[in-house]
Amino acid sequence: MKKLYYITLITGIILFQNCAQISAPTGGEPDKDFPVLDSIGTVPSNYSTQFRGNKIVLTFDEYFVLKNPESTVFFSPRIDNEPEYIVKGKTLTILLNNELKANTTYTINFGDAISDYTVGNKIPDFKYVFSTGTFIDSMKTEGKVIDAFTGKPISDVLVMLYENTEVSIVSKERPIYYTLSNKEGAYSLTNLKAGSYKLFALKDENRNFLYDLPNEKVGTIDNLIELTNDSAVSHSPISLFTKDYIKQSVTNKKYEYPGKLTLTFARPVQNWGISFLDSIPVEFLKKEMNENRDSLVLWGVNLGKEKSILTVAMDTTKETINVYPFKNTTKNKELNQLSVSRAIDATEPLKIEFNRPISKVKDALISIKNDTTSIPIDSITIEMKTLLIYFAKKEDKSYRYTTFPNAIEDLFQTTNKDTLSSPISVKKSSFYGSFTLKFIPKKDSVNYIVSLLDEKGEAIKTKWVKGNTTLTFSKLTPGKYTVKAIEDLNSNKKWDTGNYYLKKKPELVFYFPIDITIRSNWEMAESWEI
Repeated sequence: MKKLYYITLITGIILFQNCAQISAPTGGEPDKDFPVLDSIGTVPSNYSTQFRGNKIVLTFDEYFVLKNPESTVFFSPRIDNEPEYIVKGKTLTILLNNELKANTTYTINFGDAISDYTVGNKIPDFKYVFSTGTFIDSMKTEGKVIDAFTGKPISDVLVMLYENTEVSIVSKERPIYYTLSNKEGAYSLTNLKAGSYKLFALKDENRNFLYDLPNEKVGTIDNLIELTNDSAVSHSPISLFTKDYIKQSVTNKKYEYPGKLTLTFARPVQNWGISFLDSIPVEFLKKEMNENRDSLVLWGVNLGKEKSILTVAMDTTKETINVYPFKNTTKNKELNQLSVSRAIDATEPLKIEFNRPISKVKDALISIKNDTTSIPIDSITIEMKTLLIYFAKKEDKSYRYTTFPNAIEDLFQTTNKDTLSSPISVKKSSFYGSFTLKFIPKKDSVNYIVSLLDEKGEAIKTKWVKGNTTLTFSKLTPGKYTVKAIEDLNSNKKWDTGNYYLKKKPELVFYFPIDITIRSNWEMAESWEI
């Protein structure tokens, strides 16, 4: 009996130990619940008044994890000394090392710092509120945060209130009140006391509650937030922008092979130029700026074969760079076809793009056929690396394009070695749709950059207009589009950001409120007042 009792006792201890372990449940539906505050075990209770102590005990309905409270938990109004956070079981004890202000409502913003122990489900935007006075302040302000250029909402943005309304306060002090924007860019600052406040929104990259990094996005509203008893203030969206702080320069130069040099700029260039400071001859120099205007490719015979010196002009900046000989002379020497526009409109040419600038074409070595019938080529035009082939074509017909060896010669007198062939289809004119926009700006003396964007947000057609204008976008592939308009105040045909300290706002960007759905053989018309 003693031996049996001993074994039973050991077994019981083992079972007890196993039961005491905190582990994730097995099987069943995944746990999606986050910890919930237990009102009975929380002292004082949430939204209590006449707080006099220096200790707050928060009890939850399950085991939890408090992550980095020193950087994620914030008191508003702010307190000078960091409190002590003690987690034990299901209880969080907060020991205050500050003398609290009288008759003041405090909010402890936990954000998503608290999550359950097993799965990590976070409590969204958890706040604990208490007052040292006889009532809880009930005023609030709310709104939305968007990107100044894209117009899209931005999440995890600090929205802050300051009693000090000087311009530079956002770089000097932490705010009195703050909250974070959600996935929709929306925010709500609650339990505020009456008064006048300056409001800022900050994408706080280093999480120090200060606008102190050049790449941080910042925004504000012109007017002060005026809060009176039981008031709620809403306002237009806050537009966030990064100041144009980057000094223009050549940030990178890349040699792919002799004759090709790619220069990358710190930011887009509007006006540029290239000149050589030495006597090294560079024949047939071609210059190719990319669409974003932040990269330039130089193509030239002898470029990179010997050391040379370039002067690069970038708007108001000039920089001298050295071009050193390229050592690997075997790399990328072939002339290759990159793409063919296989589906074209009856009124447009066939476009064939190559990997290097084209210098010569032998028309006799290029053919267009419909089945076995040869189609006469009207003309062939060279545009840098692209051939434009014009020929008589009919809607809803198929053709085949063929380029025979040695038909194409590039800048470096290299020709295509292989026969290149691709099918071509000509779409019916009824396949396309069109869109007409009556553009009505309130500022008729200002230029606007109006762009039609595809579903990826890329501009496929852009027009520069002033005053009331009717814009027609024709031959559009069926699909969804949107329209963007930039208020081009300085008429430089690009969007310019702002500078908070100089009180320079970014140029306004407007988005048409609805998607434009283009259908085949359909003409759509809209009016837009901005």
